[in-house]
Amino acid sequence: MSNQMEMAAAAEFDQWATNGRAESMADGHRDATEQILDRWKLTDEDRVLDVGCGNGWAVRWMLERGAGGGSGVDISPEMVARAQQLTAADMPASFAVSPGERLPFGDQHFSAVLSVESLYYYPDPAAALVEWARVSRPGGRLGIMVDLFAENPAGPVWKDALDVEVHLLSEADFKAMATAAGWKDVQTFRVIDRRPVKTEAEFTPSKWYPTYAIYVGYREAGSLGITARR
Repeated sequence: MSNQMEMAAAAEFDQWATNGRAESMADGHRDATEQILDRWKLTDEDRVLDVGCGNGWAVRWMLERGAGGGSGVDISPEMVARAQQLTAADMPASFAVSPGERLPFGDQHFSAVLSVESLYYYPDPAAALVEWARVSRPGGRLGIMVDLFAENPAGPVWKDALDVEVHLLSEADFKAMATAAGWKDVQTFRVIDRRPVKTEAEFTPSKWYPTYAIYVGYREAGSLGITARR
């Protein structure tokens, strides 16, 4: 099942990379991610990792915010190729194809690990959190942002609409898994997107938001943020 889920996810995200969805996701998740990164002060001593990096936007962003080096991994070869294409050659960044539960890095390699809208796709999210702890330095920071979680009214709708299998986990589930993986000072909180909420007249139903009420419920619930230290 694990390999099947990984293969299905890689194929799906390859399609997303080629049809421009990587860029639309980056735009859609930027504000919530910014509110999480605002909790970090990055310096030249920091080596950062984005797990499920897509087109590499968050790696580039963390470098622009002061990190001295960054890496991104994604299970999709097309996403990694897109990240490499969009990243300037003089940026201290590297990208690799890798599942989130088996990273190609040594122990205590990074001072900060970020994951945006990725963890619930993994066959074993708990194992991924253990692996992220392995590659983190003592005192290293963890930042996770997810929109698909049990308390989000749109969560069950998205789970059914997606073409790949995902885990619909609660806020308490994420906190318990991070704590069990060895992360300390695990905090969960809601991040409210600061962009204007569409009016009902501006709203167009879709498979992601079949009703205006579900759309408004999602915006009011916000994204789930999780932070911790190693």
